[in-house]
Amino acid sequence: MEQITCKVDNQGRVTLPVEWRKAHSIETGGEVSIDLDDNHLTIQTIDQSLDEACRIAAKYRKGKPALELLQEERQQQNQREKSLEESHG
Repeated sequence: MEQITCKVDNQGRVTLPVEWRKAHSIETGGEVSIDLDDNHLTIQTIDQSLDEACRIAAKYRKGKPALELLQEERQQQNQREKSLEESHG
């Protein structure tokens, strides 16, 4: 695990490192998931969060793996978002 230092601006915002954003295809307006607990913030891509949820749900699901179902749903959502972006120029 790598640790970096970021500055907090006057509105409480930090900038995610460009290397991480590029490695995970996070672009302007992209979304990330932030898990909060008493002492830590964990930032993940939405896909990483879905993968984690699938691993947890897989323990309790019979039949088609939850990961496969969620990945299909995410792909459909990505297609809908791309179609909307293309139709709005």
